[in-house]
Amino acid sequence: MAHQVPDPQPASFFADLFKSFQVAILEQEGGSRFRPIGQPPAWFLSLYPQVARTGHVTIGAESPMLHNFLTDAAETWCREEGATARSGFWTEEDSSGHSWHLEATALRHGHHNLLLLQQGVAEYDQQRTLLQAAREQMLHRHDEHRRHRRTQQELTTKLEETELVKDDVLAILQHLGLAILLIDEGGRVRFLSRGAARLLDLPEPAPHLLSWDRLLHMAKTDRLALQTKIQTPDARRERISCSIEAPGGRRLWLDIEVQDDPRDGKTKLLLLHDRTEVHQLRRLLEEKARFHDLIGKSPGMVRVYQQIQDLAGVDATVLIDGDTGTGKELVARALHNASSRRDGPFIAANCAGLTDSLLGSQLFGHRKGAFTGAIDDHQGLFEAAHGGTLFLDEIGDIPHHVQTSLLRVLQEKEVTRLGETRPRKVNVRVLAATHHDLNQDVAKGAFRADLFYRIRVARIHLPSLRERKEDIPLLATKFLSDAQTAMGKAVGRTSPAALAMLLDYHWPGNVRELKSAIECAIIHCTGDTLEPDDLPIEIRNERPFSTSPIPELPTDERSRILAALRHAHGNRTEAARALGMSRATFYRRLTNLDLPTD
Repeated sequence: MAHQVPDPQPASFFADLFKSFQVAILEQEGGSRFRPIGQPPAWFLSLYPQVARTGHVTIGAESPMLHNFLTDAAETWCREEGATARSGFWTEEDSSGHSWHLEATALRHGHHNLLLLQQGVAEYDQQRTLLQAAREQMLHRHDEHRRHRRTQQELTTKLEETELVKDDVLAILQHLGLAILLIDEGGRVRFLSRGAARLLDLPEPAPHLLSWDRLLHMAKTDRLALQTKIQTPDARRERISCSIEAPGGRRLWLDIEVQDDPRDGKTKLLLLHDRTEVHQLRRLLEEKARFHDLIGKSPGMVRVYQQIQDLAGVDATVLIDGDTGTGKELVARALHNASSRRDGPFIAANCAGLTDSLLGSQLFGHRKGAFTGAIDDHQGLFEAAHGGTLFLDEIGDIPHHVQTSLLRVLQEKEVTRLGETRPRKVNVRVLAATHHDLNQDVAKGAFRADLFYRIRVARIHLPSLRERKEDIPLLATKFLSDAQTAMGKAVGRTSPAALAMLLDYHWPGNVRELKSAIECAIIHCTGDTLEPDDLPIEIRNERPFSTSPIPELPTDERSRILAALRHAHGNRTEAARALGMSRATFYRRLTNLDLPTD
């Protein structure tokens, strides 16, 4: 049996039902004109009272919101049956000012375009709360986004300013041409200024992330010294002077200054100061202050250089006089090396160091059996110096009988060995030196006048060190360099205080004493600079014996030695210094004069 379908309810039933749901049902009559179906609810009549009079309502004229919704509704009504569109809640006010929260639904049923208006309270409040929360959240996010954008803008501005400052500083740095290396804790080069790249002759862009010791090719001692400076606290750092080998074999002389990076103490700044030109100028100046092995730029030494050059072109005998330790043998060697005999031998003999009995044999040679102990033929110094130069130091100390033989050799240009009668021709230039006043020795008969005039064809006087103290810094630097090499100690300079002491000292031992003092100071020096405490005690302390010259020295040697002993309170060493002679010579004089030696 077929299912019995209930009869459809009358239209009034559904109209009353929608009325009880407070829903107004409108059917489109055309455009925005609608007519209600059934009895509309009271709120609808409150909003649209004209419905009671006319039976229809024009939506567009009464509600702009609803008018706009009709556009969406028109699209829905064009689709298949059952399609719907919802407007969402909005609020309308009636003529009394009461607000109604409404929602519209458009649907198509058969050929009817229907519009349902529903009053919503709970849904509206709920959605309004959600919308308010969403709005507040959106506003909060908008504020956060705005603050973020403002912070981002500020950071961008700061970054641009920082980049600008960085570019300005870098431009100034490059413009100044400063040679700077920035190295990290591991010694890798993080930054290399254009000045440094140009100084080190590196390509553009300069390599980085290499270790600094691969960029600065220097000696091991300099590298270790710089490594120590890098690890030394900032307050105790001093510049280090060194030389490096640049590409192409160029030798650069640098002063390297190490500073902490102000941003990070672990990174260091190496400032390279090019001193190559200064070094070369200094070297040229030193070369001008040197003549062969002689050092000095004082007027006295310049005069000596000129005399050597003048006498180098002739073959005359030359007498070189000056205090002990002034460098008379160096003058003789310079004269030999500057002369045409430079390829011949240079023989130096200290006459004061030879015994009277052997001096003749040493100078002229002897024949086997000429005297006891002459077990073989012996060539004398004159024959050994044939074709060259014989330098006779301390010639004032040779005994009288040897003076006669020496005079004959100088006159005849031939020597006769002891025990022989046959003279031998010799071609020797004789240079002699003495600290004696030979004029006085001649006057006393201690030295032959004819020999004196024969050896004093030309004369060079060497000034004492105290007469040319402006040469002390040059000499000290030279001796410092020599001793540094010999001893292997990195002592590079003399402090101003130590140099002042060297300049104040009276130097009785002259250049020889200065050299010994520098060598002694280097032994005691523990740093890289000679300080006053490193110098010998006689230079540091007040001179125990007056530095003033002995007031009035007698003219005879015995009285001079006695006066020097009284002035030095019996101290033989100081008396010898005061007289400008070596300690050994002084003691020999005491013996010759029968004066006590102790």
